[in-house]
Amino acid sequence: MALGALIRHSATTMVAATAVLLLIPSFITDRYAWTAAVKHAQPINAWNRLADISYAHDPFTLVPRHQATAQGAWITFAAWAAVAAVVAIVAVDRRDV
Repeated sequence: MALGALIRHSATTMVAATAVLLLIPSFITDRYAWTAAVKHAQPINAWNRLADISYAHDPFTLVPRHQATAQGAWITFAAWAAVAAVVAIVAVDRRDV
């Protein structure tokens, strides 16, 4: 919604949304605390955390140093929705007078 309001071209908006939501998070690692914070702030990683039923219960799985929490995943979804709504409202309000 926010990208569409800012870019105003459907094809460019689809490419930008795909890049932001799917491609960029795949290049971010959990190696350092700051990169883990950026990774956990992405919606795809928040969904993976919420959908993972056996998170850290398998004794043979390596647990990452900087783990995501379910509460943080819900906050991520709420923040992305709020920011998208605010950006769309501000952009449309300023352009469409």
